[in-house]
Amino acid sequence: MDVPGPLSKCPGFNIYVDGFTALRRHKELQAANITHIVSAVDWKFAENSPLIRGFRHLQIPLDDVYDSNILEYFPRSNDFIHQGLNYWTPTRGRDGTSKPGSSSESPRQSGILVHCAMGVSRSATVVLAYLLWHSRQPQAIRTHPNATTLPSSGESDMVPLPPTPLSVESALALLREGRPRVEPNEGFIKQLRMYVEMGCPTTQSELENHKIYRRWMNSRNVMDALSVNRAPELEHITWRDEEAEEGDETDLDGIDGEDETRRRRLEAKEDHPDPEITNPMFSTSDPSTAAGGKRTPVTEVDIKCRKCRWLVAKSNFILRHRPPPHRDPTAGEACAHIFLHPLSWMKGALGEGTLDGRLTCPNPKCGANIGKFAWQGLRCSCGGWVTPGFGVGKAKIDEVPVRQGPSRSIGAVTASDQLALSGKVPGDGGVNTITDGTAGLSFQDQDKQQQQQHQHHPSVRLPPGMRRGGAGNL
Repeated sequence: MDVPGPLSKCPGFNIYVDGFTALRRHKELQAANITHIVSAVDWKFAENSPLIRGFRHLQIPLDDVYDSNILEYFPRSNDFIHQGLNYWTPTRGRDGTSKPGSSSESPRQSGILVHCAMGVSRSATVVLAYLLWHSRQPQAIRTHPNATTLPSSGESDMVPLPPTPLSVESALALLREGRPRVEPNEGFIKQLRMYVEMGCPTTQSELENHKIYRRWMNSRNVMDALSVNRAPELEHITWRDEEAEEGDETDLDGIDGEDETRRRRLEAKEDHPDPEITNPMFSTSDPSTAAGGKRTPVTEVDIKCRKCRWLVAKSNFILRHRPPPHRDPTAGEACAHIFLHPLSWMKGALGEGTLDGRLTCPNPKCGANIGKFAWQGLRCSCGGWVTPGFGVGKAKIDEVPVRQGPSRSIGAVTASDQLALSGKVPGDGGVNTITDGTAGLSFQDQDKQQQQQHQHHPSVRLPPGMRRGGAGNL
């Protein structure tokens, strides 16, 4: 229950945090020179309501629940608060007019009231977003030259700006000095961390066009579709290879992936042997671990179709996962599939609107079945679940170690692989068959490797024109 009392002030700022009842404490609002009010409540204010009459008012209509998107309001609320603190300096009454005799008084810095129902979660999150954004701005933007502090404000009442930008934890600690009871819910804390990771965008377009925000919104839309047992629209799927072309990959643990509560709610509808799904969608988990819990090194590889040598995926598009802590005794030791992030060559299969299906080689001349997908999740042979699951079978692909050289795009074939499609390599007098193990090697290295293989396996029948001896000459 919101107990009436003095308005809680954020140290160093004329920002006050309180509950809904603060709107009725007219004398306290006037004493604090409140001119701007932010209402973070899903409440319909009557037109010309006496609660907000005479104030500049911004409403953020959302509920205090884990998956409410409060992040989308940060640019608007930050601008509103900043304008109120630094540009609204005349002394005014509740009716918005200048007070009698105000011309002879020194102008006062305006106060901002940010309230929700109880002054605990939503209002605190809005103020924290402003503190995080403010601490990352140049000094010229932090304070407008026409703004002045309250006459009662002294040096002891002001908090010096930090030498480094505030973190979510340090901003929360600062706000709790003025209002100890603030406690944003876990979903809001996650969104604040996401906001920091994005660099605290100032404008709405900067926020909405940021890769992290787009990825997060797409994942929310996907989970909304799955919650009603419907395949998501293609426009709501983040294609990692297309996104990588815009810049470096940014993988955030629990930031660009799905909201854990939303995902668990979906999993509760499924009759899985193990309800724990260890891999969030659209995020790269920690490096894979073996059954004994030991880390295994992650080698950079290219995933290629075994039949036609077409490049299917790169290492940074692999969704690594862990076996469950309590392994199923019937589970195999090794993973039979490699799980991938959604890639653009999957659009044909995913665009059919089914919840599961097959993945075929992206090479239009091949079309081999190389894996499967299931929006509701796939169970790996190691016992772990990946939701949604996009897996290619290890029996259908080759993992080719990446050699130093120019980068290659997915859906392309290297020069050696193009020759491998026909099974021939130019020689001095014959034809040399390229085996899978020589993919990606130079012609000289391929000859040496094949010679070593034939020495260890003398029963291998060589193609016409190829000699066993010598330095690999044909």
